[in-house]
Amino acid sequence: MSASANTVIHPIKPVTPIRTAEPAKHDPGKQESWEWVKLRKIALRQMDKFIDLLPLVFRNEDLTAVNRMRVTCRRLEEIVDLVYIKPRPSHIKKLRRRLRLCRKTLGKLRNCDALLALAKSSIAAKRPGSDAWEALQAYLEQSRSRIAAVSLEKLGRVNLALPYLRMKRDFSLTRKHRGHTYEAATRAAAGIVYRRIVRSLDDRWRNFADAVEKSRHDPCEHVIHGMRIAAKRLRYLTEVMAKLHIEGSKEALDWLKSVQATIGTWHDLEIMERMLRDIVIHKNSFHVEHMVVEHIERLIRHNQETKRDSAERFFQITRHSPDYQQVKRWVELVLAFHPRKVPPLPKRGDKHKAQQAASRAGSAN
Repeated sequence: MSASANTVIHPIKPVTPIRTAEPAKHDPGKQESWEWVKLRKIALRQMDKFIDLLPLVFRNEDLTAVNRMRVTCRRLEEIVDLVYIKPRPSHIKKLRRRLRLCRKTLGKLRNCDALLALAKSSIAAKRPGSDAWEALQAYLEQSRSRIAAVSLEKLGRVNLALPYLRMKRDFSLTRKHRGHTYEAATRAAAGIVYRRIVRSLDDRWRNFADAVEKSRHDPCEHVIHGMRIAAKRLRYLTEVMAKLHIEGSKEALDWLKSVQATIGTWHDLEIMERMLRDIVIHKNSFHVEHMVVEHIERLIRHNQETKRDSAERFFQITRHSPDYQQVKRWVELVLAFHPRKVPPLPKRGDKHKAQQAASRAGSAN
């Protein structure tokens, strides 16, 4: 379940012009750039975390495991797009497709877990209408059992072991045994890393800003869902930037976490309202005899009040707020930072011809 709508947003510190941490001095011909090495470490760490979560999800005992796996999927997708430049190897394409399939398979289960967490917290807090929350919890637990049976069976058919092993093998090979994609990243050193970050940030921020603007005119569930996805992608990219010590990224990340928490709460409340209205309309098909219509309508009214507060809070912290404007200026500074151009990849056989030409020139001298 997303964090509470009462999350406190701390002021963002002034962001100075972009500056990256100074890497250790090294010979470019003998050693990979530290940025490239760091990205590979982050990718492996996220992949290992994803594999470790599989048993927890299949055990079906921890309500947070499904959401953690979906979050890890998105983080891994973001870092893989930075590590593997196009054209990507076939096993990485398969990995990305299967990660998306995992997220899609677990989507309904995650929503059910989020609503269950909300119902349980409301019961524990002894809020008004506890009988309605208890009835909703009973319905959600039955619904989750049915969804889990189908979702986990589908997840079990997704083969992630082979792409995982292939990616680990990529990172363990020496540079001369890797393909041209990895050679490009080595030769370009930090240049290719920052160029990919700038391109991704430009896309992620534009999508997020457009989604924020659209939500003001049409704050429906579909639009909020799209805004939530855009906020996640921007946040996970910023997490990578923070690990690369790009100045200002940590302050921007703090703000993005608060925004994502607010959007997440708003989105979950939208899902709950849709589900409650479906129950009222189709109460016979939902098999909820013990949930009378008055209880459901009481929950809908409470949900609408909470949702209204979440929406107002979101609009207060975006668009014209000082924090939003500060992050926007930071993004503009990063986008204005142009790393050195990456030399084009040599065509097949060009490298050998160049070596022969250099050898002949040396002999002639």
